[in-house]
Amino acid sequence: MFARLPSLSSLRTFEAAARLLSFKSAAHELNVSPTAVSHQIRALEDRLQLCLFERRTRSVELTPEGERLAAAAHKAMHELNETVNELTRQANQLTVGTTASFAALWLVPKLHLFQQQYPGVELNIQAEDQLRDVEQDRRVDMVIRYGCCPQANAEASLLGQEALGLFATPAYWQQLSVHSNPSVLVTSWKNPRLPRPNVQAWLQTIEQMPSAAQIRSFDDENQVIQAALAGQGIALVSRLLVALPLHNGWLTAEPWKGVDNLRGLDYYTLIPERSASRSTVRQFASWLDATLKSGLYPRHETQN
Repeated sequence: MFARLPSLSSLRTFEAAARLLSFKSAAHELNVSPTAVSHQIRALEDRLQLCLFERRTRSVELTPEGERLAAAAHKAMHELNETVNELTRQANQLTVGTTASFAALWLVPKLHLFQQQYPGVELNIQAEDQLRDVEQDRRVDMVIRYGCCPQANAEASLLGQEALGLFATPAYWQQLSVHSNPSVLVTSWKNPRLPRPNVQAWLQTIEQMPSAAQIRSFDDENQVIQAALAGQGIALVSRLLVALPLHNGWLTAEPWKGVDNLRGLDYYTLIPERSASRSTVRQFASWLDATLKSGLYPRHETQN
C-alpha cells in the first residue's frame, strides 16, 4: 500500500529542512551533519524525480513541488508526534492549559491542596493567553478559560461568574483624603473578543469616587495587582484573583456603595471528549469546582 513512499528518515529530514529553510539548521535539530542532510535531500529528490529545493549561494528555497510535499510532511510528522505522545503518556499525568493570570494568581497557590488530595497525579500547568484549540492540540487534556461560557458546547462547564471589586493598599486608602486624583488600575484585554465594560461610566456611579480619578491600563490582571501592591493606585480586578493579597492584608477592599454592581465574565472548563473519561481529568475538574465553590480561602487554610 505504501510501497512508493520514501523512507520515514528522508521525509523527516526533508520536513526539518523545509520548515527551517536551512540544511545547517535542520542538521542541528536532527543532530546530524549538514552533509548528511544534503545527501538525504538529494536522495529523496532522485527517488521522486523532482527538484524540491532551489539551491542558492547562502540559502535554499522550496520549489512549488517542495512546498506541496513540505505541507504534507509537516502534517504527517505533527500527527505522528501527537499520537506517540498520547500513547506514551502515563495514566497519572495531567496537563491543564489556562491563562497566565489565573495560573499565577489563583491556581498555583492552590495546587498544594490538590496534590495533598491526589498525591499520585503528575500535574503540569501550561499558562499562556493564546487560545488553544483543545480539540486539535493534544498536548493539553483540558483547559480553564475566561470569557463567556458557550452554553451550546457540551464540553464546556461553568465554574462561576467573576465579581469585580476595587482594591488598594491600606496606606493608599488613607491617602485618598489628601489626593483628589487617584489612579484606577484596569486590565486592557489582549483578546479582542472579550467584551469591555464601560469602566468610566461605572466609576461615575460610585458616590465616593473622586471625579478626577485617572484610569491606567495594563495588559493583564497580574500587572494590575502588582501595581496596586506597589501603592500605585486602586485595582479594579476580580475578587477571585486578588484573594491571596486580601487574605494576607496586603490589599483591602473599600466598601463603597455601588462597587458590587459590576460583574465580570465567566470562568469555565473545556474538556474534549478524548479526555472526559480519564480519571485524572475527572479528579481535577471535581477538585477545581469544589474549591471554587467552598470559598477562596476556606476555614482550614486561615492563618492563626
